[in-house]
Amino acid sequence: MKKDKLSALELLRQKQADSTLTYECISKRTGYSKRQLIRLYNQLSDNGNLQILSKHANTGKEPVNKADPSEIDFLIRLKKDYPAITIAQFRDIYMEDFIQNPNMAHLVLEHHLVERSPSWFRNLFIQQGWKSPENRRPLRRDGRAIHPLRVPSPQRGMLIQIDGTPYDWFGNGEQWTLHLAVDDATSEVLAGIFMPTERQLGYCQLLRIILLKYGIPMALYSDKHSIFLSHKEDSLTQFGMMMEDLGIEMIYANTSQAKGRVERYNGTVQRRLPNDIRRFKIQTYDELNEWFNSFYISYINKKFAFVPTDPHDAFIPLDGADISDMFTLRYERTIQNDMFSLNGAYYHVMDQQNKPKHIINGTKIQIRINVFSQEAYVLRYGKKVL
Repeated sequence: MKKDKLSALELLRQKQADSTLTYECISKRTGYSKRQLIRLYNQLSDNGNLQILSKHANTGKEPVNKADPSEIDFLIRLKKDYPAITIAQFRDIYMEDFIQNPNMAHLVLEHHLVERSPSWFRNLFIQQGWKSPENRRPLRRDGRAIHPLRVPSPQRGMLIQIDGTPYDWFGNGEQWTLHLAVDDATSEVLAGIFMPTERQLGYCQLLRIILLKYGIPMALYSDKHSIFLSHKEDSLTQFGMMMEDLGIEMIYANTSQAKGRVERYNGTVQRRLPNDIRRFKIQTYDELNEWFNSFYISYINKKFAFVPTDPHDAFIPLDGADISDMFTLRYERTIQNDMFSLNGAYYHVMDQQNKPKHIINGTKIQIRINVFSQEAYVLRYGKKVL
């Protein structure tokens, strides 16, 4: 029921003369609660002027947050640089690049720019007819969703969600895949690697960054992509064998929705990153890979990550361990005529003097190829032959 203030005040004035007129009766007729009516009754008794009380306290006054026309013009021009941007990110750019940037003090002064609240920007978008591409579920003060799909892990490093998402990050019609790792306990981005397609090398580079920066996590949570899960019974993929050597458990999600945190971050990154690429003047994917891991992860985590329930990390420190041999492709081959075949080609095993080494026919050897350098060597009886 819509509140009728004039009727409420008139009835309250009648109540001053007629005590049988109850607040309950006035409430039903005006839409005001009993508590609100008592406050108005006391004001009426103190003031006695019905006309004054019927007006809002700010009637006839300029809104305290009314913007200078120069500020609105400035924001309209700024918005043209970011045609697809959320209200929150547009405010971030306004605050970080201008209000809080000492180098832009002259623009702040010239255009009468002042700090603005999220609700002010929300009203600006409505008034200007701008559409925000995001309709996000509300978050609590600690950053968690009000109704999370699954309780997060208690410790950082217990479970890392990994995923690859293709997108046109530079807006030039060329899609590249972002290989992303998000900590389940904090929704914190740990690393990201961009490559033309989703591939094993991208996830290996992702894990190398995590190992060097944080240590060894307890488990990875991925989809059932053939990079992670072999369709052969009791068989591991190359990536699976590397994780087994590192002592990292692989857990597979049955649906993309099950990887809620990394999937939600994929959406967040797709909305925000193209604008920030333009904003920070990133030109190439080589620049993007370096900038994303050296700066952007920390920047974005300050906005969206939250504190875990248990402050102790589950990451196991490397303690200076050499990880150069941890990321290798493994193959077993049989020697025939001092050669072995690999990927459709034949190779000799060479000794340390780079001469062909004689090996008995039928001998089983282990081939190791470094994922990053593509350098290869042969293992025999657990030792390098070359």
